[in-house]
Amino acid sequence: MSNMYRNIFALFVLMLIASTNAGAHRNRRENRSDRFLASIGLKVRRYNPRQLDSHDLPLYTNIDRDLRQLLLTARGTTLNWAMQNIESLNQRSKREGKMQKVVPSQVSFPCPLNNTRSPIAPTSVERLRPGDIDIIAAIGDSLSAGNGIMSTTAFDMLNEFRGLAFSGGGIADWRTYLTLPNILKVFNPKLYGYATGNSLVVNHQVSHLSIAEPMIMSRDLLYQARVLIDLMRRDPHVDLQRHWKLLTVFVGNNDLCSDICYWNDPQSAVDQHARDLRKAFRLLRDNVPRLLINLIVAPNIQLTMSRLTGISLQCFMVHRLACNCLISDRLSSAQRRQRQETIHRWQQVDLAIARLPEFQRKDFAIIAHPMITNMTTPMLPNGETDWRLFSHDCFHFSQRTHAMVSNLLWNSMLLPDDQKPKPNVLPQPFQWFRCPSEDQPYLVVRPS
Repeated sequence: MSNMYRNIFALFVLMLIASTNAGAHRNRRENRSDRFLASIGLKVRRYNPRQLDSHDLPLYTNIDRDLRQLLLTARGTTLNWAMQNIESLNQRSKREGKMQKVVPSQVSFPCPLNNTRSPIAPTSVERLRPGDIDIIAAIGDSLSAGNGIMSTTAFDMLNEFRGLAFSGGGIADWRTYLTLPNILKVFNPKLYGYATGNSLVVNHQVSHLSIAEPMIMSRDLLYQARVLIDLMRRDPHVDLQRHWKLLTVFVGNNDLCSDICYWNDPQSAVDQHARDLRKAFRLLRDNVPRLLINLIVAPNIQLTMSRLTGISLQCFMVHRLACNCLISDRLSSAQRRQRQETIHRWQQVDLAIARLPEFQRKDFAIIAHPMITNMTTPMLPNGETDWRLFSHDCFHFSQRTHAMVSNLLWNSMLLPDDQKPKPNVLPQPFQWFRCPSEDQPYLVVRPS
């Protein structure tokens, strides 16, 4: 039996054991989760298939709660297995070219640090320098949670290497792992909120304010926003009124991959996405002073995956199970065109919401970053797919790609809308690294 199938069998046995033992701890767990959910405005209800939910928040039932606990147990166990073999995973990723090249210690950081933090904290988001950011956070799905960053099989996509993720990871430094937090740590060594290790989101002593989770969809943004607000209010390291905060939001991949084809009218799904964004951003705007939001515009997954060559059997299975709405041999040409149009409208919603006047305030702004909207499948000179950019499920990003995306996001934060990068092929880390200048020392936060 191969390692992948052996691991799958072991996980199945584990889930059966966890399900059997769950009853012994149910009352204590339910009371704890009920109190937490009540503190952020959610109430667990008894599942009733005939009951329709008319409230703003999604219906959350006892079944959802118990299933989540089962999944957390399974994910925690597989992550522990991975951590026991982390050096082996690291070395294999290096051999396969899936890790960024380490920058030697004698090489200086690409940017000068003069005047990159204000002597007095600015009162306007338009006067925000990189070093003025005190708190960093991330919400989104598995790409933001760091799933599968290091892997040996597609099974490793279950593992969350949160500390290496582009938007919220802060393990080591920029020389080893280029992430947005590791860039900003250079400008402000006291930066707080990034994940300090690889853990599930429930381990807040490690994940901190990096609360992205696998399988998150647009409809979950309001919930994630509520959780983030609650965490910030409780964290003694966060001065809600004084600190400037940066939140990176990246969602939509699961909606487009596995949900969009179940809507009778795809435009209704896009309209719902717009409502989800507005509700979540209004909640954040009204409860988190001094907040700047990076909104990563969803990629064109159909375009990115269309030219893959030499796909392994495990990747073939993953694509058709996890992204059946876009990657399916049953799709007609007309259906493919319709899905392509839906993706384009989804991307336009992301851009349009960020430009709304209601989200342009003195201490609040949203920057939309279309940097991966045109991303195509990376190819080698011989015409074959460059698998160095993918995990072994051929979908999630390798650490090398997380470094590339971090570099692009950083550049985009320093450029106006009409100059923001939208490459077809992702540049290598440090191939182009933009710096604040004497003429333009501030982050560009207003639509052009």
